[in-house]
Amino acid sequence: MNNKYSKENEITNFREIKAGNMKSGIIYRGSHPFLKDKERDEIYSKLVSDAGINCVINMADNSNDLDYIANFVPWYNTLLRNGNVTGLDIQFDFDFFNQFALDVFNYRLRQGFKFLLTHNGPYLIHCNAGADRTGFIAAIIELLFGAGINDVIYDYLLSYGKDIADAMEEDEYFITGRNIYGQINAIVNGRIEDSENLQVNIEKYFLNGIMLTAEELEILKRKLSL
Repeated sequence: MNNKYSKENEITNFREIKAGNMKSGIIYRGSHPFLKDKERDEIYSKLVSDAGINCVINMADNSNDLDYIANFVPWYNTLLRNGNVTGLDIQFDFDFFNQFALDVFNYRLRQGFKFLLTHNGPYLIHCNAGADRTGFIAAIIELLFGAGINDVIYDYLLSYGKDIADAMEEDEYFITGRNIYGQINAIVNGRIEDSENLQVNIEKYFLNGIMLTAEELEILKRKLSL
């Protein structure tokens, strides 16, 4: 798990998603690239350039929003005009045990992953804060490639600027991390503590929840693995 976190990462939530046998430099996560803060947006632009981002999955906005963002963010505009940005317009304020709401969420995730499968990386996934919606996608990708649930929670805490050692001492690990813990537990049918089979259960979620085909899942693995 890559937990390097600089001041630039802290104000943009931009960092690599890396776990298990994932290749380096292929997929990143971040907060929204346009927050009308010139200094912060310039830092974000440099991080994107350094990472060579070629494809963006925007969890928060719809197609009209994408055009608006592109008016102010040159690199976003270039990628959008080349067909390399998609907006999923995903809402995240629902109970993961509400099957209808989860089905809608999974459907939109499927659109995002299908977009990833048909475009070349490096990829950037973002929402607004880059914490919850983005954190969920980062978590299931990390678990798919062999991360443990503790690794996922550590990464989730970074999005809230939490120092891991301090968080553990102050029980923030459980207070803040319970959100992602509960969400993952819901999609693996309460089997989150089955560490030996957690990766298998996540694969089942990709197939039976998000409903990627077995072939699509293998393509995803090939795109992101060493």
